[in-house]
Amino acid sequence: MTATQASEQRAANAITVTSFRNLWACNVAFFLVMNAQRFAFGWVVLDLLLKDEGSQGLIVFTLGAPTALLVLQAGVWADRLNRKKLLLSTQLAGAAVMATTAVVIGQGAVSFGWLVALTLLAGAATAIGQPVRSSLVPALVSREQLFSAIALNAIAMTLSLILGPVLIKVVGDQFGFDGAFWFQAGLLIIGSLFLTKVNIPDHERGEKRPIITETLEAVRHILDDKHLTTLFTLLFTASLTISPAVMVTVQAHVKDQFGRDAGDAAYPFAAMGVGMAISSFYLMRKGDMANKGAVFQRAMMMGTVITFFIGLAPQFWQVIVLGGLMGLSGGFFINMNQGLIQANTPQHLMGRVMGVYTLVANGLFPLGALVLGIVATNVGTRATICGAAIVGFTVVTTTYVRNTELRNLS
Repeated sequence: MTATQASEQRAANAITVTSFRNLWACNVAFFLVMNAQRFAFGWVVLDLLLKDEGSQGLIVFTLGAPTALLVLQAGVWADRLNRKKLLLSTQLAGAAVMATTAVVIGQGAVSFGWLVALTLLAGAATAIGQPVRSSLVPALVSREQLFSAIALNAIAMTLSLILGPVLIKVVGDQFGFDGAFWFQAGLLIIGSLFLTKVNIPDHERGEKRPIITETLEAVRHILDDKHLTTLFTLLFTASLTISPAVMVTVQAHVKDQFGRDAGDAAYPFAAMGVGMAISSFYLMRKGDMANKGAVFQRAMMMGTVITFFIGLAPQFWQVIVLGGLMGLSGGFFINMNQGLIQANTPQHLMGRVMGVYTLVANGLFPLGALVLGIVATNVGTRATICGAAIVGFTVVTTTYVRNTELRNLS
């Protein structure tokens, strides 16, 4: 590698930007907590309160419900308020909720009603912070560094999927249930310290208007840009079919088709996380590339094919291998989809557009899981997973063939 090439590669690597590096450190702590909360609250429900799986499911639902209710408003706030103060406030609020949970458990006063209230508050803090957290990335790095930055965030998210529950289990075994929540509060506070070092450029805020008016402006921007419309359509399709099929239905599939404990689904999930980390690390090192639209659509097509074979796999070990391959494809899908949307969105609309993105990517996921769960009850998990894969493959293949311009989008 020549000195010029090395300089260009360094310039394309977002980790060299001090403010982004501090934001990334903050995000590492945040993602660890976000992906540990479902496990931690569920653990309390099952082993401390001795409730059933239905109660556990309700707690997980209340933790995620604020996303569907608040992210659009949060997107408006991200474009109209001081972004650093808004994000810092939500992160400290999350730490306060974790600390309150620890105190309630430590005092022996925890009840199911307490947990419902606390998960709603924790979910609200996460939902309000998500659009501003995403909108900061393109504000801190250059366009050439954007995909590197998104890949780094994806690596942090992927590792937190694997490490979050493990760390909570270790801490909880050593210091009790309340210790597990004090640990989460501490992580959020540490992340907040890194956030205070982030220099965020001011952005155009314009006049304050009703939230619905602000949100509709972002929606119109998406609908007026045919490439953004297609990117959101494919994300919508994945959120209702492939994502819930792989992340939810596969767990029931492991139990129904292979006679194993549902907890054994952790193995293909872990393999998926490793695969996603590998592809995200590759994209982080690669930096900017041409024809991202084509890469994104091919990754989605590959993911749908792999999902189909997961449904047909006769052996559990094959599901684990296919899970790793799914992670490789998923890393390209997530990074490219979000990167293309951010690269083609002006800064003054970024928070609101990312609010819509969060709603489609995360808010529709529970609905897809609910629908596929009902279908699986009637036709079985194998047919449900394969059917979801066929729907996803049909949509993305049709788009790839008919929309040739999207293939060249960068």
